[in-house]
Amino acid sequence: MSASLVLDNRKLLKALNGWQKLTAQEQARELRKSGRALAVRLANATQPYGLNATARKKGENAVLKDIASITKPLSKHWMNEAIRMKQFDPASFKRRFTNKDGKVWLEEEDVELNSSSIKRFHQSMRNKGDGRTRRAGEGDRNIGRHTAANRGFILQVQQQKYINETQRKVGIAKAGWAECAAQLGGFDGVKGVGKIQDWVTKLISKYGSGSVELNNKYVRLTNSVPWIGRALGRSALRKSLDIQRNTLAKSVIEIVKHNSKKAGFA
Repeated sequence: MSASLVLDNRKLLKALNGWQKLTAQEQARELRKSGRALAVRLANATQPYGLNATARKKGENAVLKDIASITKPLSKHWMNEAIRMKQFDPASFKRRFTNKDGKVWLEEEDVELNSSSIKRFHQSMRNKGDGRTRRAGEGDRNIGRHTAANRGFILQVQQQKYINETQRKVGIAKAGWAECAAQLGGFDGVKGVGKIQDWVTKLISKYGSGSVELNNKYVRLTNSVPWIGRALGRSALRKSLDIQRNTLAKSVIEIVKHNSKKAGFA
């Protein structure tokens, strides 16, 4: 899925006749400037919301919570024990993994995972509609003797490695807009928003999916991250576009005033 946004002079002309008084070079320059600012605004509005370290931490915490909700980390001893019991004594599995308070902390039907299979398992637990991960136990399956949760078990060190790898990808959807900003002049801050930080820009080289089309009539920004529609809501998208369109209109008015004064008409 791609999200394409257009700032074009047809919309501006409804409220701003001054656009016609700009030279083609001035129009292109203003659209470039506004397009870059819009890219920064959209990067800010894309989940996790914000551009600072707090936004990054929020995204990393969401990853941690997401993975922890569907996997059970085990020590090497308990991992070997779970594999052994599944293979040689499945009938006693539940009893072996029931604590002294009677709570079953691992089910026979829970899925054995490793470094090669955890990503695929994680993806399989995502809802196709909104991309959210189903929490273990929400989709219980009746398995003869008892009910088992949709959960995987994995060595703790392998779970942590996968969490770290996934957390390093936080901000990929933002990186699409960051690449647009780079093509239009860079990552400098926008009033009320701030600048695009390094934790986002470093993702561009590997995951960048932004493109720009610019002339003196319009600027089009496209973010082709497949899940951008889930990471940036329509209302946030419209708000960012409206703010930047108003900013562009004000800038054009100032240019027209300046040019008129310079020519001796004001």
